[in-house]
Amino acid sequence: MSYRTTTLGDGTVAFDRGTSLLVSGSSMDVQEHIYDLLSEAGEADETTILISTDRGAPEVVRSLRKRDAFDAGRVGFIDCTGREGPEEVAGAPVRRLGSPGDLTGMSLEFAKLVDRFDDAGAGDRIRVGLASISTLLMYTDVRTAFRFLHVFTSRIRSGGLFGIFAMDPGMHDQQTVNTIRAVFDCEAGIADDGDVDLRGSGFVTE
Repeated sequence: MSYRTTTLGDGTVAFDRGTSLLVSGSSMDVQEHIYDLLSEAGEADETTILISTDRGAPEVVRSLRKRDAFDAGRVGFIDCTGREGPEEVAGAPVRRLGSPGDLTGMSLEFAKLVDRFDDAGAGDRIRVGLASISTLLMYTDVRTAFRFLHVFTSRIRSGGLFGIFAMDPGMHDQQTVNTIRAVFDCEAGIADDGDVDLRGSGFVTE
């Protein structure tokens, strides 16, 4: 069964299991689209794991609640902002890292959350969000980021998950943008007027 969304333009888009999508555009617009895409998980009895480099877990919870899309039993966070806080927010598990540059910690905590949801019977279908790659690139070089994303998207592919990654191309040179783009199956470019240009493979428009 595919992962479906109605938030990327007109109609429904169905993404194959294992697909990784890059959502590109200005930072604020992209963040909102990431939350919209993740919020649809609840309607399909899917689980959400969000890796946040920009916003703390409490702020993300508020954004999901505004969309009526928060189920503590099916949501987990990896908070990379470096802020201290509890291991749960509104009943949802939170793994905390000291920096968006801790890519090893990010991978380890992601694996722990997947195992946790598997043990609870909620790990079969997971939407994975990472917001954002642009912040990650402030803490590591593009070659290291590329290797991390290549391995991470391979994990998403093998697990039949749906990866949703944010990037603001305006924050990087064209070579960096092209290098990062090469990791992903498809890209949704968000224009300033809100139009979405969806291109690549791993999806069909219904």
